[in-house]
Formats: sequence, structure tokens, C-alpha cells
Amino acid sequence: MTCLPAIPLGAQQRDGLPTEPATGGAWRPRVLADGQPDIQGRWRAEEGGTYDTTAVESGGGIFQRLVDTAAGRPVAPRPSRVIDPADGQIPYLPWARAHQQEIQRNADNPRKREHIDPRARCLPGGVPREAFPTGFRFLQVPGAVVFLGNQKSVSRIIPLDDRPFLDDRIKLWMGDSRGHWEGNSLVVEVRNQNGKGRFDMVGNFASDAVRVFERWTVVSERVIEYRATIEDPDVYTRPWTLFSRILKVAPSHEPYGDELWEDACHEGERSAEHMILSSDAAAAGPKPR
Repeated sequence: MTCLPAIPLGAQQRDGLPTEPATGGAWRPRVLADGQPDIQGRWRAEEGGTYDTTAVESGGGIFQRLVDTAAGRPVAPRPSRVIDPADGQIPYLPWARAHQQEIQRNADNPRKREHIDPRARCLPGGVPREAFPTGFRFLQVPGAVVFLGNQKSVSRIIPLDDRPFLDDRIKLWMGDSRGHWEGNSLVVEVRNQNGKGRFDMVGNFASDAVRVFERWTVVSERVIEYRATIEDPDVYTRPWTLFSRILKVAPSHEPYGDELWEDACHEGERSAEHMILSSDAAAAGPKPR
């Protein structure tokens, strides 16, 4: 299994992950005392694919349409995040495609609990989704990179040493990550996800056998190019790759400066039940008088 970033043919491979070719006089980031390129700070992905990872016409979804309309901007399509296959679609096995399409048909008017996006139920989205919706923060300590999500209290600690992965029987919402630096690129493999997260709001999914191969390439002081190749033979006909540019957020652009405030759902949340009851009522039609 290999990641599929745009690198020259013949580039060397290590542990199934592509190495970064020589870049000549390319820009170089500031380096921390332990040798890591400095990526600390607040980051947010460019818009696109948040509602639907694949659909060009609805990539931003209803929320982006509302934001654009309120800001007086034209409502523009947001492209698929999928760059391989070239058609921008996830290569599902037939049974998996049928399952995803059932969720998509019922995403706005759910009839079952599984039709509801886990994040709407205050649950984590998993990897790679939590890199996208609302931004995140990177912290770095000697020997590790720490990912702190803006919502759902999600976090990832990415060790940079050769320690083994957790036992396959241990399944986690955000999985188990191992990484290393290749030049300006943080290369990460993620295993042991529990298969309950999703890629978006319309049911694109993986199983608990999924492996995600990430490459976070620092291309300037304020831009990271993110690629993730997703491998899951139980769900897909072949591996596929998504891409997003991730932009650094200046503290002056955040309501609380450089602070990362807790985002927590309140106890006794019943929205999922209300959504299903409302959908059932809509499907039944108006009551006779």
C-alpha cells in the first residue's frame, strides 16, 4: 500500500509510504530544537467536501450555502476532495455503495439512528474527517506531534519513534497513529479506528479494518498540503486518495485569540430522537382533521 502524492516516478519508498524527493531551493520551515519542522499553531482546511466528500455540486453543503448567502457572496460549488480516482468518486464495493446511498437518501430526514451523521450526535468523525470541519491546533513536543481538534474534544498523539501499533483488537474513534518526518512532510499511518466515524454528512464511510496513510507537507509558512490515502479491502475496490490545502489561522481572526476553548455537548442531548420523530411525522404526512 502506498500513498499517492504527486511525486516523480522512481521516488524511494519506506515502509509503504512515499519519501519526498529533493526539492532544490524550495522554501524551508523553521526547525525546532529536536529537528522537527515547526507546524505549531491553529489551522483550518479550505472549504469543500465538508458536507459531501465527493459531490462537486454540494461539497460545501447547506451550511456553506447559508454562510455564503448571509455574507452576500455567490453560492459557488465546492469540489470533491477526492483526487484519485480521477472522477472524484470513492471506489466502493457494491454492497458498500448501496449502504452509503441509503444513508445519503435519508441524511436530511433520517428514519434510523444510523442515518444521522455521528458528529450531529456529538461523536468524533475519525481520521481524516476531524482535520476538516472547524479547524484544529498542532502542538509539538520532543518525539511527538499532538493534534487537538476544535470540536468534540478530539485529540491525537502521533509518536515519531518506532514503537509498535496497538493490538488490532483495540479500536478507537481516532485510531492509533505513528509518524515520521521526511523533509518538510509529516508522514503518518493510522490504524485501529473503530469504523463508527464517517468522512462527511452523507454517509461516506470505512470499516474498522481501514488504514489511513497521511502526508502533511509544509509548503509555506501558512500552507500545508494534506493528502490521505484510504485503504480498506472490506469496503473499497482499491485504495483512494483525498487532498486539501490547510491554511494557518492568525490569532486575530479567532474570537478567543490563540486559546482553544472546549466544545462539549450537554448531557441528556435528545436531538437524534427529535430528528427521527420529525422525519417520521413528515413521511406520514398531515393528520386528517
